[in-house]
Amino acid sequence: MRLISVLVLLFSFSFGAEAGGDHHSPLEILWKGVNVLIFLGIAYWFGRKPVAEAFNNFWRSLTEGVDSSEEDLKKAKEDLKRAKEELEKAKVRADESIALARESARAEVENARRHAEEVARRIREKAMETVQIELKKAKRELALFGMEKAEEIARKMLSERFRDPEVQRRYIEVQLKRLEETDGKG
Repeated sequence: MRLISVLVLLFSFSFGAEAGGDHHSPLEILWKGVNVLIFLGIAYWFGRKPVAEAFNNFWRSLTEGVDSSEEDLKKAKEDLKRAKEELEKAKVRADESIALARESARAEVENARRHAEEVARRIREKAMETVQIELKKAKRELALFGMEKAEEIARKMLSERFRDPEVQRRYIEVQLKRLEETDGKG
């Protein structure tokens, strides 16, 4: 009821201001107010369902939007939590992989070092064998050279000595004596 009286007063002031100073009778103002109220009542009667539905739909779309936003936020928080967990797992796996790679590298370096030492040892042994073989070969060649030179020197000496007739005579005597000894024994 208060609402009606407020509306009537508002309309009465508005109609009074429009007339530009002309005053309307209270009955006329009342009729206009009643007409406005009837119009509002009819508008309310026919428009309440569509307006209510529009407001309900608007409210529902707002609440659905908020609900879906909350659900999206909740999903995003869960996804973020899962992503952080996956990140931590990935960090652990990366650390493990790095440690494994370092250990593998260390083992490979050690294997390579051992292999290099083994190859170096074999090379030294082969070199020593080669040196021994070459040394024997050089000794044999040197011995042959020495014997050839000794024979050459001996021939020269003998040839020089046999130029002396006295040496030739003694040689022949010694040889004859040997022949006699072998003939007498045999």
